[in-house]
Amino acid sequence: MSDSENNPNRTAVDAIGRAPAGEEAGSSGAVSRRDLLRAGGMLGLSLPFAGGIGASALGTWATPARASVTGQCVLGVTQEAVNFNPLLYVNTGVETSVEFIVFDALWKIDPEGKFIPNLAAEIPTRENGGISEDGLTWTIKLHPDVKWHDGKPFTAADVAFTLDVIMDPKVTVRSRNGQDHVESYKAVDDHTIEIKLKDSFAPYMVSWQKTSVIPKHILEGTDINTAPFNTSPIGTGPFKFKDRVAGSQISFEPNPDYHGGAPKLTSLVQKYVPDQQTLYAQFQTGEVDIYELQGIPPLLYEKAKKLPNCTIELSASPFVEFIYFNCAKPQFQDKRVRKALYMAVDKKGWIDAVYYGVPVPTLSYLPPNHWAYNKNLVDPGHDPEKAAALLDEAGWKVGSDGVRQKDGVRLAFTMSTTAGNKAREQAEQLVQQNFKKINVEMTIKNMPASVVWGDYTVKSQYDTLMVGWDALLYPDPDYGDRIRSSSIPAKGGSGSNYVQYENPEIDELCAKGVSTVDQGERKKIYDRIQEILLEDMPFAPIFAYQTIVGVKDRIKGYIPNPYVPINSWNTAQWSAS
Repeated sequence: MSDSENNPNRTAVDAIGRAPAGEEAGSSGAVSRRDLLRAGGMLGLSLPFAGGIGASALGTWATPARASVTGQCVLGVTQEAVNFNPLLYVNTGVETSVEFIVFDALWKIDPEGKFIPNLAAEIPTRENGGISEDGLTWTIKLHPDVKWHDGKPFTAADVAFTLDVIMDPKVTVRSRNGQDHVESYKAVDDHTIEIKLKDSFAPYMVSWQKTSVIPKHILEGTDINTAPFNTSPIGTGPFKFKDRVAGSQISFEPNPDYHGGAPKLTSLVQKYVPDQQTLYAQFQTGEVDIYELQGIPPLLYEKAKKLPNCTIELSASPFVEFIYFNCAKPQFQDKRVRKALYMAVDKKGWIDAVYYGVPVPTLSYLPPNHWAYNKNLVDPGHDPEKAAALLDEAGWKVGSDGVRQKDGVRLAFTMSTTAGNKAREQAEQLVQQNFKKINVEMTIKNMPASVVWGDYTVKSQYDTLMVGWDALLYPDPDYGDRIRSSSIPAKGGSGSNYVQYENPEIDELCAKGVSTVDQGERKKIYDRIQEILLEDMPFAPIFAYQTIVGVKDRIKGYIPNPYVPINSWNTAQWSAS
């Protein structure tokens, strides 16, 4: 990829939606913004693209800014958090934010990738006796002065109970990744937990950075899957859950007894604004202090940088944007079909026309800057003719209605994502037209986040999804929870293999990858995993996120962290003047 394609300072569309010079389609065959806008006009879309920001959003807003409240911070997001149990939630990012605010893990990861103690008094190592020489026994010392939000003391029994819940097959935990390597565990005393692993597991440190501890005294003896706790959580984190107004916001109040020091904010609000245009308007007027998660639409990057009294910056992200294929559906059981659909998609046109070149193309579930990324992967490219020929070869012939079919099944399906995500909605229109050119019928079926990322995804009820996922143990390259055959919830497994992908070689490689400590040897394993995934195409990788984050200057202490899915990892240090 050339520097110009990945330059975040590229000139954005001006206020009247005119594409800058040099952006027209040329010999490369890429779709220009003008071409896409023209297609949008035929499809009845509003202009401009890339986030659905209307003309008024590009000019000066007449709405007066709200009076800033000293000590209060409003974090704006475009998806709604609905499940606050950190072991159960599905919607990574917006619900992770609530987790970081209300709960604690044994340790955190900082923006340099260094683990820092949280509930643990120190990071266990071989040197301090926390990890045995064979790597199998972990002895973790806990902070002695931590309290739950209801005033009860936090102890090693809570850590053991958290493991009890994770191991319970009746509980639909979001992931057992890492903890499924545990052989035994016990609370040695109130402030020491001992864990013995069945085998060497390289990412186990990340497993606990990803696992928040839940309270035994509240949840013991309850049905964890349906407990009231899931919507009224009590943690040990820097803020207490105050209330939620469905469809609007979640309010938090500071925890004055926080073991990491009392928060500097007097109030923290996670505000749900499903429409990106409206959220950007509220950021401009000061109703929202931080525009996070999916970030400011790339169309407005240059203009946003000129807004007064705020900082606009690119934040690297562990997320990769995919098209997810439900491999159990008859349309997608043949990998040649999935490969053909990938070749039909104009990925460069998608990135340039919809996201203005801000995201970074990837051929893997990893961002290209990750140490384990396989740089030898070969992009099959955007080639509708070869895609059509591959479908012909696979036996999918064009029917009398103009849509391909085989054995009585039409090559027709739905694509779903979060309703109101304007950029994705425009990308769906682009992909729909790409598929139409090879006689494939795609229907857009978007729903609210709470619906599409519920059973519809978890139980693999969808046809295809447009979705952004991270590796659950990121920055570790293990992706087993999303690709192992034992991790398919729709088939009784516990994990996040929502594409229902099964490959014995992948299963073996995933097991080998997490049991190998040497990074050079691990690199070879994950290179092979990425080769197989690009060939089998259970999901189609499009780009790695770069989030355009907006923060009002009145907010101090906000620090982007490329190793977490949302930057509310250190809210105890935030302040608002």
